[in-house]
Amino acid sequence: MPLNPGWIELIYGCVKSGKSRALIDKINSIKNAIDEEKFEKEFLVVKHPLDDKETQGKISSFDGKNIDAIECETAKDLVEHVTKHTKFIFLSGVHLFDRDIVPLLKALVDINVIIVTTGINLTAKGEPYNYMPQIMTITDVYDIRAGECFTSGCGENAYRSIKVNDHFEPRCMKCYYKTEKTPDLVVVTGPMFSQKTLELIAKTKEKERKLELNPVKNEDGFMNKDISAIFKWSEDKRYDLEKIVSHDGNSINAIPIESNSQVINYLKINKQVGFVGFDEIQFFKDPYPLIKELLERGYPIYITCLKEDFRGEGFGDVPKILTLANIIISKEAYCTRCQKQPATKTQRFIIKNGIKTPANYNDPVILVGGKESYTSVCRSCHWVPEKSENKYDNILKLKQIN
Repeated sequence: MPLNPGWIELIYGCVKSGKSRALIDKINSIKNAIDEEKFEKEFLVVKHPLDDKETQGKISSFDGKNIDAIECETAKDLVEHVTKHTKFIFLSGVHLFDRDIVPLLKALVDINVIIVTTGINLTAKGEPYNYMPQIMTITDVYDIRAGECFTSGCGENAYRSIKVNDHFEPRCMKCYYKTEKTPDLVVVTGPMFSQKTLELIAKTKEKERKLELNPVKNEDGFMNKDISAIFKWSEDKRYDLEKIVSHDGNSINAIPIESNSQVINYLKINKQVGFVGFDEIQFFKDPYPLIKELLERGYPIYITCLKEDFRGEGFGDVPKILTLANIIISKEAYCTRCQKQPATKTQRFIIKNGIKTPANYNDPVILVGGKESYTSVCRSCHWVPEKSENKYDNILKLKQIN
């Protein structure tokens, strides 16, 4: 990263985590480097009117910084301000927009616009905020901001928000979930062949080495952060039923499962386990409630996943799981077509008469396979026959012409 020439960067986090300040600083750094006429022509600074209602026509941070911005309430409002000269869009409060913001952002990136936006990933009740799962799915660069926990005497990094009377406050993971241990969620995502599984293997082996150097007694079943339980989908038999194996042959032991209850039962019996990993969680059935429950129980969790299926759409529960993460590691692969751009998409293909052709949009979403069925491509090279047109593509193309 970054992709050339268009991409989406999302600055997100809890309340009072410095999201707006980060966006304002980015804008000012550019304004100070170029002349005013160029900035006015190529740069669009926008806010949703409900994003800090007290400062109309400005993006404002809680520490008093602000900058002028156009107010847009819907995606339709926003597209009216885009011209053929627009190269950068700075957007505050993306979580407050209507559902059309998702196809609009996709269409803008496709015409090489660079978008930097801020948003809140979770509501005060801990649920995904509006269309943030879909927005996080199409994001290229993640910049998560941590606040400071307002719990008296804590002050740890905060990744959650709660409502206290008539205002909102940041909370750290431990205080938010009210657990003895500190829960944590790391999501490693990227297309096929981007070395995601290697990240989980390396993390697990690191914990195994710690245990070898410092053996621990678990007579009371006390949760230990270096004792791991790694789970895999039971139908993923590409290399080994009871191992997670990367495409280059590295492996660790894993527990094949078919349901969420198997994970919960295993952890109830093995109370010493203090680190939980999941490989290719997009294949699991309803993993979102499982991840929420494990966080509530205080587990550090490490996940690998495809955030998009071969069609370029959110894969199962992964978009919602992204909103729960306090760390997202976004991996890239090598585009096997143009051989110029980082690959962020997975392309499935079929072979007819010895010729490789892209799989059709209506083909089954889940097909476990490797190089015989998949390759990695960049956004420009990704193609899915019979996929519906983005309604904003033609609107933006006309703007480029006129």
